[in-house]
Amino acid sequence: MNLRRLDYFLAVAEERHFRRAAERLHVAQPALSVQVARLERELGVTLLDRNRRGVELTAAGAALLARTRTLLPGLRDALAEVTAVGEGRAGRLLVGFVGSTAYELLPRVLRAAERALPAAQIALRQMTSPRQIEALEAGRLDLGVARVPSLSRILTSVRLLAEPFMVALPARHRLAHKPALPARMLDDLPLVTLPSDAGALREAMLGELMDAGACPRIVDEVSDMPTILGLVAAGRGVALVPTSVSSLRLNGVVFRRLQSPKRQAELWLLKRREDHRPMVATLMKLISSAATARPGR
Repeated sequence: MNLRRLDYFLAVAEERHFRRAAERLHVAQPALSVQVARLERELGVTLLDRNRRGVELTAAGAALLARTRTLLPGLRDALAEVTAVGEGRAGRLLVGFVGSTAYELLPRVLRAAERALPAAQIALRQMTSPRQIEALEAGRLDLGVARVPSLSRILTSVRLLAEPFMVALPARHRLAHKPALPARMLDDLPLVTLPSDAGALREAMLGELMDAGACPRIVDEVSDMPTILGLVAAGRGVALVPTSVSSLRLNGVVFRRLQSPKRQAELWLLKRREDHRPMVATLMKLISSAATARPGR
C-alpha cells in the first residue's frame, strides 16, 4: 500500500473537506482526489461520502482513520529505519579491537561515528589479534582492528597505519635527558614488555632491539600498555611502545624517539570477504579515515 495515499486520506478525513486537506498538504486538489479514489479502489470499499458541504466518513473510512492514526507514525519510522540500514547509516555492529587502539584511534572513530552515524549501534570487544581472526571467521564479529593481517581466504585485511616505536623511561632515568635514543643504548637495561603470547606487537618491539644489537633484560611481562607505563613510572625498567601510546600522560614517565627505527607497529582492519552490508562499508570508511587523519602519522 502507498503510504502517501494514507497521508492523503488522513488529511481529508480529519479536515472533512478536500480543499482544506489539499491546502494542508500543499498539493493540488484534483491530485488529492485521484489518490484517495485510488486508495478506495485498492481496498475495494468506499471510505468517504462526498457531498456539497465536504465529505463524511463511511463506517469503513472511520475504521481506517482510527487505524491510520495509530499505525502510520510507526510505519513511517519503520520505513525510515529500513532506508537508513539499507544506506549504511544505521544498524548494529560488533567490532573487535586490540587494547592499544583505545588511546588514539578508537576515540577518533567513535567521535566520527557519533556525528556520521547517530542511529548506529556499535558494540566493542577488546580481543587479541588471533582471537579477533577466529571470531570473524566464525561470524561472531563484524569487523576487527588487529595487529596482524589475516591469511585466511574467508577474511580480507586492509592496513590502517604503521607507527614507529618510542622509548618509555622513568622520568629520573639517566637517559631521560636525551631527545632521541639509538636502540642499542637499551642493551642490558631492565625491560618491561608484553607477554610472549602477545604476538606480532611484542615480536616487532623485541625485533627492533635485536636488529640494533641490544639485548635488554626482561623483568616484567604484562598484558596492557597502561600497566607497562605504571611499572616504568615505578622504576622497574624501560619499555618500547608504539608512538600512539605516548598520548597517555603518566607522572614519572617520559617518552623519547628512537633514532633510525627499522620496524613499526602495524594496525590492520579485518572483515569477512562476503560481507557487503552498507553499514560495514560505512564504518570501514570511518575507521580508515580516522587512521589516515591520525596526528603524527
